[in-house]
Amino acid sequence: MIRIRKLRFWMSLTTFILIFMTSLIAIYAYFQIQEDHGIVILSGEFEVELLASFDGVIVDLESDYYDHDKKKIVVNMFDESADNFVSKLKIDVKVTPVIAARMRIKIKQETELIRYYIDQNPENPIPPLKEAVYHSDQGYPYYPFSPLRFDPSFTIKQNDDGFMYYDQIIPKSNETIIPVIEYGDPYTIRVNSVLYEECFMYIDLELDIVQANRYSEVWEIPDTFFNE
Repeated sequence: MIRIRKLRFWMSLTTFILIFMTSLIAIYAYFQIQEDHGIVILSGEFEVELLASFDGVIVDLESDYYDHDKKKIVVNMFDESADNFVSKLKIDVKVTPVIAARMRIKIKQETELIRYYIDQNPENPIPPLKEAVYHSDQGYPYYPFSPLRFDPSFTIKQNDDGFMYYDQIIPKSNETIIPVIEYGDPYTIRVNSVLYEECFMYIDLELDIVQANRYSEVWEIPDTFFNE
């Protein structure tokens, strides 16, 4: 009887250890997979991931270059040695629709300039000054009123609603990676004996995907829009 109990004990312990180790492997694999992924911006019928990267390193929710308060990607606009410098930026979207689809996007960006004054009076210091930066419209291949440049393969049609309409149909049941932004131009800051400046851009993406044959109805645009 004692031998049987001991046998059952060791069998139970062995089973527990195997289950525990399997769980650890599964959890580890899950996190490894997640680290290689971007930021999910849509799910359900249309699975979409934002693949923003700097020199090929994808930004995810745990990245130093994702601002959780703003819920935006942080881009350095002035320091070419920074890992998240704007010329190293690339933005793609990965789409896996269950039906053929069409897509439109809008890039939400805000650029902030921070000015620091040097050799201040310690009794009356001037705090860092922050101001918004507005960009001129440089025309294609730049995104409107932005230093960000479209990827040459991202062929679009524009409308007066601020969206960029991707002019290709996205095939169903296939993982399609669509390059959107190729890189961006830096912002010129001032550095002198009195002050120095820093500049950062914060980026988010508004993306809308619809069934390919319903775009006119859903987006309220002419059914000849992509043929014009």
